[in-house]
Amino acid sequence: MKLQLISFKTRLIIYLKRSASVIFLLCFVSVIFIFIFNAKQFKPGGLQPVVSGKQYVLDNVNLVMVEEQTILKNQQLVINDGVIEDILPSGNTTQTAYQVIDGNNAFVTPGLFDMHVHHLERKALALSLAHGVTSVRMMRGYRMHLLWREELNNNEWLGSNLYLSSPVFASRNTHPLNQPVLSPKHARELVEAAHEQQFDLIKLYGYMDPAEFEAVIERANELGMAVAKHGPHPARGSSWQYLDGLQSLEHVEDIYQGLLDYQFDRKELVRAVVKIKATGVPVTPTLAVFDHLSLLSNEKHDYIAQLPLEYLNPVRMDIEEEHAITRWLSDTPKQSAFHITKGDFLKEIVKELHRQQVSLLVGSDSGMMYMAAGVSSHREMALLKQSGLSDFDVIIAATINPANALKVSERYGSIKVGKVADLVITDQDPTVDIAHLEVPYAVIKNGQWLSREQLDELKESAKTHPSFWVTATLLIEDVIYRYFS
Repeated sequence: MKLQLISFKTRLIIYLKRSASVIFLLCFVSVIFIFIFNAKQFKPGGLQPVVSGKQYVLDNVNLVMVEEQTILKNQQLVINDGVIEDILPSGNTTQTAYQVIDGNNAFVTPGLFDMHVHHLERKALALSLAHGVTSVRMMRGYRMHLLWREELNNNEWLGSNLYLSSPVFASRNTHPLNQPVLSPKHARELVEAAHEQQFDLIKLYGYMDPAEFEAVIERANELGMAVAKHGPHPARGSSWQYLDGLQSLEHVEDIYQGLLDYQFDRKELVRAVVKIKATGVPVTPTLAVFDHLSLLSNEKHDYIAQLPLEYLNPVRMDIEEEHAITRWLSDTPKQSAFHITKGDFLKEIVKELHRQQVSLLVGSDSGMMYMAAGVSSHREMALLKQSGLSDFDVIIAATINPANALKVSERYGSIKVGKVADLVITDQDPTVDIAHLEVPYAVIKNGQWLSREQLDELKESAKTHPSFWVTATLLIEDVIYRYFS
């Protein structure tokens, strides 16, 4: 019996020694899951509350009617429980029980959309709202974003409406934060999983096998799920017909790189835009991100010193500095000069798209490359104007066009009775100069009046961030979930 006991203890010691690495791994995984659990419960301080159910009259205002492309002057908006209840001439006294706010001849524009953003914390949606951007489309969705959207829908805090893409579907050689697609069968399974998790759309790269590319779109169409395509062209070896009916096509830079094969070829540009127009799909130019990178290349640290870096998430800052920013700062004078030439040509692409009446969407790519929320949306609008769009055209690209693309125009995108009261109030006419939208007099979010002082509070609060480890843990959780599910 004693010999057996010694033998057992010896075997146990040998087993433990051999299993030390396994035990360490289990402990490490346990710690990671504890971090994940705590990170998922984390909600930063300073988020502003939602106040619903207000009834008031906004009198003596001028309405920017985007669908009619006109200004309706001397009007009164009746707002009840987040909805535009009536539109009447100024001075009307029908709603005597409602609070009356004198608009002092201000201009009312539908809430703005930014259709291409990448953010890693809730405060970015509050910061967007503070700049009059009442809706955003997140173009690389993580599981934490599903939680944010639920919180916003439950009126737990003030932020822009959130439309959420799946993780980016890409080729098998992509980086871990994207979703690699390994086969046509795998493509269909991934679409089904994204649909089940209730992402609003699929974000699809074109740098992948055409059979996998086509399988994603075919299965999404069968499920009635929208698809936004990175690059306004099909995957190499696929057909243009697969773009028909998509929600949007992203980045005019990819027209230059893909359809024009890196050539400043204006004749080929016209032919390329004819193909894009035939799809009937709107384009999100994202001029702001290349303009931003060009300024980094040309002005280096002098430009960085002007940026509102206090609004940027610490994880994003580290990732961008390591893998992107240093590359642009190291450009030679010749490379920097080329970026200016290329940026001018990208505006020509937008001008041709507009000339051929391709629907355009405002999308900034904010959250990337040191680009802050809200500010970048207005930069995109300014660049669209520089590309030949009128001020009214730019406002349309920031309001009703996105609402149509997202199929939410029955509730958002214009000023009409029955629509949600997401509105931007400015002292001066934005159809004369869209720059007036950059500093709103007030913003109305789902009927809630936010004064300039309250908007400033939202901006100030956005300077505080979750810790590096909270954000990093949530990204790790997303990768773990996708790897094991």
